[in-house]
Amino acid sequence: MENRIEEKLPQIVEDRLQEAYRMIRKGEVKQMRKKRYLYKWAGTAAVCAVIVTASAGALAAAAYFQKEARREADRITYEFHINYDLVPGEYQVEPGYLPEGYQDQGAGKYYGEDGLGISVMPIYTTTELDKADGRIDISDIEDVEHTTLSGMEADIITFQEAKKYQMPTYIFLFNEAEGYVLEIISQYTVGKEELLKFADNLTVKRTGDGAYETEEERSKREQEEASAEAQALKGQKTWEALQKSGIPENKIYDIGEEVKSYDGSFGYTVMEAAFLDGIGGFDEKDFFDFSRFDGWLNEDGTLKPYTRLHYDKNMELLGEEQTEQEILRVDMKVHCYSSSVFEEAPLDFSLQYVEKRADGSYTWASDEYSSVPEEHYSLQIDNSAVYLNGSTHTEGEDRKAYFFRQMEEGEEFFYTLLFVVDQDRKQDFLLQPVSGNSSLNQIEDETISQICDQLDGYIRLK
Repeated sequence: MENRIEEKLPQIVEDRLQEAYRMIRKGEVKQMRKKRYLYKWAGTAAVCAVIVTASAGALAAAAYFQKEARREADRITYEFHINYDLVPGEYQVEPGYLPEGYQDQGAGKYYGEDGLGISVMPIYTTTELDKADGRIDISDIEDVEHTTLSGMEADIITFQEAKKYQMPTYIFLFNEAEGYVLEIISQYTVGKEELLKFADNLTVKRTGDGAYETEEERSKREQEEASAEAQALKGQKTWEALQKSGIPENKIYDIGEEVKSYDGSFGYTVMEAAFLDGIGGFDEKDFFDFSRFDGWLNEDGTLKPYTRLHYDKNMELLGEEQTEQEILRVDMKVHCYSSSVFEEAPLDFSLQYVEKRADGSYTWASDEYSSVPEEHYSLQIDNSAVYLNGSTHTEGEDRKAYFFRQMEEGEEFFYTLLFVVDQDRKQDFLLQPVSGNSSLNQIEDETISQICDQLDGYIRLK
């Protein structure tokens, strides 16, 4: 639920960052081509050019490593030949310059008021390079600029269609004499001049000694990684089997039928639903964030089209087109059966896109759609509601709980939700509680039968 998730968000973000760091250390650095980071495995290509920055032969006594960089068409691979005779170090980075308005958020993150900025990733010591098998791969690149920053050899890496996809800029700084590689990731909104000034005013201090993994430690880590990969594969197979089996018919409800939360605390009924041309007649104050509509409304309250990207299940881009939008109005009733489990009733719903099969059954859609990042379109974030009348959480920080309401046992509340829907996908979704159907998140741990049994259910608007 939104307000509960808000409390846990920092830990969730940290977990995702740690997973990203782990993948980076394994040399699996990939790039984002839509709203989420999509890891696209590139096939082997013929090497077009090889840039040798140092001999792969005997390492100089004063160097912790020597580096080779191989550039393919849209890919660069760094290989490091490590001098194991030198003791690895641990290091701390301190910036001497921050762009105006940026604040140190801790953990190497320096952000402005928009929540975007520059991140100094955990340092590649020779210990970490060893764990990554001495290799860093980056794909989908557009250009690599070689320069010197903070007294170190540096590569500035930009990515294909960076403006359209709001791609970040990567900077790698290589210090062979002291034994580390710095990686800086800068969001697209950061100007190049400011980024280079930041990267050219860094101080790196050695804070202690590190140690290479023992054979026992390496074996344990590799077993853990193999186990995690096996779990992920198991989850993928379960998801594919779920899609094949489809959404159980007894978990699909129609207008006028009540859907209960899995724990039985609340029951939801769609009273009526209709598509509208625009938002005329609805009060601005009842929209969760009316600023999202900036630039997307015509004078008569109808919505302007946006540029939509269509991906298949493998996240391969299938098409790009201008897409017309409409408003979906849903009149709801919620009944509180018990107020002992949750402090407040969750009121938000979202659109679960589905595929209708020849036999009339439904399964979860496999294709994905998103907007072009350059347009800064955000009306369909998570396919959830943009409007709720009667919210009791409307001021300041309390607005985070906008879609929640205090209810007493036996109480009923009638309310209206508005959704933004693509005109050509009006028949392609079911409604679901935003806080419901959480068993779908257990594909690595539960069977198909368990997952289906624990679904709250979906509502069909026909």
